[in-house]
Amino acid sequence: MSDRSDELTTSRDPPSTEELLEETDRLLAGEGSSRPTDAADAERTASETEGGVETDVEPPDTDGEAGSRSRLRTAARRLSPTTQFSPRAALALALVLAVGLFVGGSVLPIAGHVLGLLAVAFVVGLVTAKRRYLEVGLAGGSVGAIGAFFDYAVTAFLVGGSGSRALAVGTAASLLAVLVGYYFGRDLRAGLTREI
Repeated sequence: MSDRSDELTTSRDPPSTEELLEETDRLLAGEGSSRPTDAADAERTASETEGGVETDVEPPDTDGEAGSRSRLRTAARRLSPTTQFSPRAALALALVLAVGLFVGGSVLPIAGHVLGLLAVAFVVGLVTAKRRYLEVGLAGGSVGAIGAFFDYAVTAFLVGGSGSRALAVGTAASLLAVLVGYYFGRDLRAGLTREI
């Protein structure tokens, strides 16, 4: 047997942070990567036709470059403002929570608003699959602030009291109620949908 210690294997160093950021900018801009693609990369992105239906087939990742590109794309999608906050969802939640505030206040004169918000947020957490804590918090806080303003602050300002304190307490109570209700709704959903 011969000793093969004289052969050197060369391995590519992982790209630096600056190279990764530049590549991410190119990918987000749609320019693609400036690195040459090899045959394995071409196979990964090629579509194969099977029975007239095109499917994207990706063989297992043999080099770390394609995996890092995929992770960069996924991270860029997660950090996109549209994936983190949805204005449409916030507006829809505000309208639904406003109905809960109104109905709760109509049914129970004392603490009905907060209980209405809690119940609606619980149902929203129970039926939605995507996490929307930011939207629920913003919608619940704004609806609670408006409700507290019309219930307590106008009276307090007219009579000459502490309207700002009533507004702050109403907003905080509403925000807490919607977040707690949404959390428990999501928790119950997770328990019901968990595979045994």
